[in-house]
Amino acid sequence: MPNLTLFEIVGFVVPGLLLCGLVLWMVGVIRTFKQRRVLRYTDRFRAEELTGRVRQLKVRGYEEQAVQLVQVELGMPAKAARSWVKSL
Repeated sequence: MPNLTLFEIVGFVVPGLLLCGLVLWMVGVIRTFKQRRVLRYTDRFRAEELTGRVRQLKVRGYEEQAVQLVQVELGMPAKAARSWVKSL
């Protein structure tokens, strides 16, 4: 194994950390864009929790119940709720 100097190690670690930070930032931006319609009706924490419940319902095949959940929880119009649920 070759001897690596501190500068060579830092040369690999710093770009790697920057890349990880960029990826995490992009994931956050994508999550925010997917929740943008819901954020008009509620705060961010509640929107994330609701998004998780809607995804669980969709995975189990209960898309109509997911739409009803969004309508009841947020008072969102039916057309907007259906569109948002399908976009997840």
